[in-house]
Amino acid sequence: MNRGRRADGTTGIHRRRQQDAVFKGALGARPVHAGRSCRAEKCCAMNSPPRIWLDYRPVRIGWVVSEPDISVLGEMASLNACLWGGRFNCVIPAYDAELANRLVSCFAVDVLLPVCPDERNKGFIDRFPHLEHHRWSDSIFSQRDCEFADIRHVLRRLTKQRDREIEKNICFPSWDVNDPLSVFFATQLGKYPTPNADIPDYRAAIQNVFGAPDNQINPDQELPSTLLEKISPLALTGYDTTHSRNRAGWLAPGIVLGSVEDFDALAMFWNLRAAGAPMIFYDQNHGLRLKAYANAFLERFRKPTLESELHVALWTRKEIPRDDSWKPDLDLEEVEVVVSDGRNSMLWNGMNIRPHRPRFSLLHRDVVPAYFEGDGKSDASFALPGRPFDDGDVHSLRQKYAVVVDATRYGGPDAELTFETPFISRLNEFYGRNFHFEYDAARSQLGRLDGGAVAFITSVSTQQLRISAFHVFDWMKSFFTLCGVEIERSEAGLHASRLIAQLGGVQDCRVLKIRGVRNLLRKFGVDQSFTRSGAIESIRDVDPGTGAVGFDAFNRLHIAYREKADMSPDDVLRYLLMRRVFRAGLEFVCPNCRLSHWTHLDEVKTISLCPYCDHGYDVTPQLRDRDWRYRRSGIFGRNDDQLGGVPVAVTLQQLATALHEGALMYSTGINFRPKGAEIEVCEADFVVVVAGNLGIEEAPVQVVFGEAKTEGAIDQQDIRKLCKLADAVPREIASAYILLSKTGTFSPDEIALAKTLNTDYRRRVILWSRDELEPYHVYERSKEKLGDNWHAVSLSDMARITRHLYFG
Repeated sequence: MNRGRRADGTTGIHRRRQQDAVFKGALGARPVHAGRSCRAEKCCAMNSPPRIWLDYRPVRIGWVVSEPDISVLGEMASLNACLWGGRFNCVIPAYDAELANRLVSCFAVDVLLPVCPDERNKGFIDRFPHLEHHRWSDSIFSQRDCEFADIRHVLRRLTKQRDREIEKNICFPSWDVNDPLSVFFATQLGKYPTPNADIPDYRAAIQNVFGAPDNQINPDQELPSTLLEKISPLALTGYDTTHSRNRAGWLAPGIVLGSVEDFDALAMFWNLRAAGAPMIFYDQNHGLRLKAYANAFLERFRKPTLESELHVALWTRKEIPRDDSWKPDLDLEEVEVVVSDGRNSMLWNGMNIRPHRPRFSLLHRDVVPAYFEGDGKSDASFALPGRPFDDGDVHSLRQKYAVVVDATRYGGPDAELTFETPFISRLNEFYGRNFHFEYDAARSQLGRLDGGAVAFITSVSTQQLRISAFHVFDWMKSFFTLCGVEIERSEAGLHASRLIAQLGGVQDCRVLKIRGVRNLLRKFGVDQSFTRSGAIESIRDVDPGTGAVGFDAFNRLHIAYREKADMSPDDVLRYLLMRRVFRAGLEFVCPNCRLSHWTHLDEVKTISLCPYCDHGYDVTPQLRDRDWRYRRSGIFGRNDDQLGGVPVAVTLQQLATALHEGALMYSTGINFRPKGAEIEVCEADFVVVVAGNLGIEEAPVQVVFGEAKTEGAIDQQDIRKLCKLADAVPREIASAYILLSKTGTFSPDEIALAKTLNTDYRRRVILWSRDELEPYHVYERSKEKLGDNWHAVSLSDMARITRHLYFG
């Protein structure tokens, strides 16, 4: 083992360590200690290490309010004005449970905080234990220190980057607290909270550095349209953050129509903008003060620009009439308008509105970690390059932000250990305890290409992170606990797992696609031997009626390197011998008891003992013209139903190929017992977890329950138990599919039973016969029936094609 080293994680990136006295004085806080140093450890390179991408982002806060009090919205807005990325935090109305639950899920909230602590807010927050996070204060402020990354980092970056355009446009709108539009101004423009012993004076700090002017708005004055071009306190919180730029559809630029005294309308406005939509609010009852501002906003979409194809959404919380009475007194000429009803909580189901994910960086960072192995564990340690903070600012070292770790699997889909982290937010604690070391610091989220990642809530002082690979089956235990189900490995599952391992892994099970190989395995029992010529004849798979050679359908299959294009049966047998599926020996006849017996090559001696009568005899006379004979070996040589693992192995191989092994974890043979769920005690031949195919018909995580057979029948009991098992998986956690496979063909009765697993609106059953299992592409043999739609790259594709091929 080599002595451990520190990973620098990057090249050509240097951090500036320079004191800045201006912000120390204005935003002073008590000094704190920097992060812990890492102890030296032994490290070594692993055969299949993870590849790690990093990203940095703000902690996304869900502000919980217990009553529809608009003054609370104003206070919430002032708190967000202090946070870097504060404009992207959402408001959660605890009094509307359905809407609140959807918002928490849709925004992928990291932490739930009450604007005003009370019992109702506490009761709501306690319903989300997976969002628990230890905090050192009931407020985000304490002793002039902010718990989360605040705008002091924005000010430092402005100074460092010398962004004069932004600096000169920073402004401080102000108004009388008794102005009827006071709360609206706070939610639209933002204001800083009144400084005290706990809250620093952010406004004074900015004015001292940039000299930003006040923009006083008098009660009888209209809202200046010039503010649209200025950087208000809330706009400043979004400085140097990046996010998706697709503003079409639900997140198009828009105007919320409503009353400035309507809490729900203002909350909807806030959340739409927090999701990423360019948005303003308009109250026609105050049109004299707001119309010029709103028309100036609309003017942006009348001019020919790169975004001229986008429409403007007008949102309302009222029933939309059929006539034009809904139209506000605004200039809508030459503006494409779409009217949207914002009353339905389904808007926030995660499919209609997909909130943007603000980041402190434009690109993912691909880091090179150091790896550690030992005691059955695998860890990766890496530095955090290019953090968006100033290490010299000792007064902000305790502030929290999120480091997003997106790691590919360790060891491929066959590995017992994995760094893969499917997106299940309710498994935050599992990831915190097993993937990290702080139970409440991990947050599951979508990563690159909608795969799974984990964000760690950590302090600005953190310079290095360490992650640990965890056992796939431990993840499955935690997942099924969420479903009210207990699991354990079955004996048959252990056999199938060993069979796959003996062949070299899931992809090396391609040899089992060959029908002649499967016939050879079934033809001879564990105590029967066969000749090489007999094995070759079985692999060739000649039809006695037509004389057609079945092996011809597989002669281009790749199982190992070969120089010639076509594979021969002899190549296949050689591969099976290399994988020790068969072992070679000789067959002798005992001259005493006259019984024949097989002896392994390593055990052949000149004087051999008969296993039946213990008679010793000289085998030399029997060696003339003696042909080698073979027997099944390893897991294939067990005298039980180990060959039940063959269809399991072929099915897993085909599934991994069809899905390109993307974020795929599996376990063979699992027993299920109810622990709250309405299921029967049952077994699945395999369970596969697939992540990364988010879409209208896909959840971030899909679970496949599999039943794999050779020629045995799938009966009503199998269907009933699998149906209940799939139903036990909550749809908000994962999508469940049922895959029924046979290395033979399905009977009409089996197809009819399988069809009952679907409904008119739910397609979840996948049928694979030998026609789907044997070719390289799943539906290659069904091209004529399927036309141009024979490709399948997701489970929903497979369920759709199954319906077309088998159910009519």
